[in-house]
Amino acid sequence: MKQVFNVGIVGLGVVGQRLISQFKKNENIKIRAVCDTNQDLLKITALECEDADQFTNYNELLELEDIDFVYVAVPPAYHHQVVLAAAKHNKHILCEKPLANSLEEAEDMLKIVEEKKLVHAIHFPLVYEKGFATIKNMIENGYFGEIKRVTLKMHFHQWPRPWQQTNWISSRKQGGFIREISPHYLQLITYFFGTVIKVTSHVDYPIDPELCETGLIATIELENGIKVLMDGISGQAEKEEIAFTIHGEKSSLSLINWRKIYIAQLGGEWNELMENEMMPETSNLVSEFVKKMQMQDAHLVDFNDGFNIQKTLEKLLK
Repeated sequence: MKQVFNVGIVGLGVVGQRLISQFKKNENIKIRAVCDTNQDLLKITALECEDADQFTNYNELLELEDIDFVYVAVPPAYHHQVVLAAAKHNKHILCEKPLANSLEEAEDMLKIVEEKKLVHAIHFPLVYEKGFATIKNMIENGYFGEIKRVTLKMHFHQWPRPWQQTNWISSRKQGGFIREISPHYLQLITYFFGTVIKVTSHVDYPIDPELCETGLIATIELENGIKVLMDGISGQAEKEEIAFTIHGEKSSLSLINWRKIYIAQLGGEWNELMENEMMPETSNLVSEFVKKMQMQDAHLVDFNDGFNIQKTLEKLLK
């Protein structure tokens, strides 16, 4: 008999909507209830989810006994309170990144899900894409030779981006590209290259104390000696570009704007790697989460990983 898990979704903004489509496609998932303070969005989403129950208060959603897990898609400043409440109701948890809005909050969240023996994971979509699989395969096969440096460029002509105009994402309290973008790549860095031992960071802020950063220059030193250079800026003229680059002695690779890969051989020019030359995707987050709920081995970024990423994130910000 097919096992179906009921999910309650807290937060129906742009990011939350992305996973809703994956939930709908998975035969082991039923969207049981949705929650948001925006009542118009709440009604529309509930209808699209086969008349899921609607709530404006997540505590009421958590009272539903048949909810198996909660997807927490609210802004970062609210992750802590929603996750703790869900854990107290013994609900398994899938949370947006970054895990929390401070290291202390992240520690609380990790502690309670482990004490309750809950399934816990964070939404890091890059882990399930061709770029990740391709880089992993190249590292495992010694493609780069000795890795000389890793760089992360995060350049934005506008922040928040045109499609992302919400107050919280421009706030110093919980927004900015350091919190919003860098965790994706900090996860790749720690997965591929190991433990962070030192962070040196300079952050530029506007005069208005409510607004997020406008610039970042940082270095991260890893336990194996590899150094990572981070360069972030918003408000400059050129088109937005995010580039995660591995500089090796034999070959280099640059993951541009999340999905495009460029390769350079020793002394050569950058050439785009075509999609059919990349390794295939391994799976997707929802399928892997279902596996874990079924007590199978699964490829997930969990709260332990999120806590370690949070350590680096806080050092970058402070």
